[in-house]
Amino acid sequence: MGGADDAAAATQASGDSHNMIALYYCYPPGSIPAHQLQSHAAFHEDTCLSLDLGGRIRVSKEGINGVLSGTEEHLREYEARLRRELMSVVPNNEIAASSNVENDPTAEWLDVKYCHLRKDIPTETQLFDSLSVKITREVVSLIEPSNGNGGKKKGRARCRQRRKQKRKEKQRLEKQREEDVGGDAEGCKGSGTNTIKVDQSANGEDFGSDALSPQNESTDAQPLGTALPIPDWEKKTPAVHLSPDEWNQKLLQLSRASGNDSSGSVLLDTRNVYETRVGHFGVPNLDTFFPNTRKFSSLPNALNTEEAAEALAGKEVFMYCTGGVRCERAGSYLRAISESNSGAWNGKEPPKGVYQLNGGIQKYLESYGKDQSSAEGKESIQEKGQTDEPCLYRGKNFVFDPRRTDPVVGNGVANAEGSVVSLVGRCIVCSTPHDDYDNGHAPCEEKEARCCRCRVLVLVCNECRQKVRCWGEPESNECEMELFCGKGGTECVDEGNIAAKVETARF
Repeated sequence: MGGADDAAAATQASGDSHNMIALYYCYPPGSIPAHQLQSHAAFHEDTCLSLDLGGRIRVSKEGINGVLSGTEEHLREYEARLRRELMSVVPNNEIAASSNVENDPTAEWLDVKYCHLRKDIPTETQLFDSLSVKITREVVSLIEPSNGNGGKKKGRARCRQRRKQKRKEKQRLEKQREEDVGGDAEGCKGSGTNTIKVDQSANGEDFGSDALSPQNESTDAQPLGTALPIPDWEKKTPAVHLSPDEWNQKLLQLSRASGNDSSGSVLLDTRNVYETRVGHFGVPNLDTFFPNTRKFSSLPNALNTEEAAEALAGKEVFMYCTGGVRCERAGSYLRAISESNSGAWNGKEPPKGVYQLNGGIQKYLESYGKDQSSAEGKESIQEKGQTDEPCLYRGKNFVFDPRRTDPVVGNGVANAEGSVVSLVGRCIVCSTPHDDYDNGHAPCEEKEARCCRCRVLVLVCNECRQKVRCWGEPESNECEMELFCGKGGTECVDEGNIAAKVETARF
């Protein structure tokens, strides 16, 4: 049975009306014809509105990327319709040339993951209150914009960002004053709007990246710690996909065989620093390279450092991200920069192999994770074929939807004795174990701590939260310090030499 039929059958069989999150992306063979982008975007909007789904969808010639909330029945119906739609918009000759699946070729390109809601906060706070469909240049953007006036343009962008920060801070203070005198606080759901937006710059919120398309420039003048603008890097062979089972077996094999000598393999976490702080893979005897970036579009900068080249050159690189889409581009760029003989990679050997976790952490935890929110959650995962093999992921999976983190966590193996680690986060001020950015609140309540400079999420325990001033908060005599997102809460990860922020760790 093909993918569309499977989705429809699951809908009919379950009759389930409980709410879920659907996370998906798709790189079809060839491309979606430019003249069909508007109608394809309209399909997403019309279908989602008819099924009462909210969320964000990016549509480009190279594919689609989306995250939606709604009932499982309606989400699966959306998936079934989407598979049929893709078969109609992707040229038939491209489908025939690329597919080995007779009944439903979309099973090879469309990856949909269904995610449970958390039980510790109200359901309505975890659902999108609007729908946004954007037509963009790319499914996910990796390279920062630049041109002949790159420095000036970047400076103007920073000024716009600061003005926006000040406006938002003013609005937040006005809202706080209204609440202090008895005004009604804004609800979590909000009014919301639905729209199709043509975003030619591909900028904005996009599930982990906010960069523009690359410009062709010479790599000779690029200093270390900046992105090398390598022509046609997107055409490089992407990383080899490993299923969660293949990933686990391969890493366990390397871990057990390498002992104290694991110089031939390394993990690469392509996510941002605030994601890795609440959860990451930790494989005994294997190093993991953490770029510790504020945004995905800074990953090329981190890869053009001597630290990155030293950690990755000549090795088998195993990369991962939340759902897999960022690795699709990161794998191609890593191959391109490592073969360019430029920047930090001048004279360095390219990786011997580049692999990515198919379906990302989300897919991996479906088999190896534990739902700690309720007994019902544990049963639902076990029914989907959860394995007894050791889990290599530790902690929570940060997600770009109203839940903030997925309820399924990794009880990562810590050592040969079998002890596990499920909490990796720590308060940035006092180092107390802590992995809740919202300190018991629903994310939509906006009680989280953010860096005073770049607004990145920061982990601060309840006790220290009372002593620090975060972005958007008024000055107070009770606050002992302004909070930043870097070491000890005293510096920003998005400021200074990026080489000083990257990190190689062994667990």
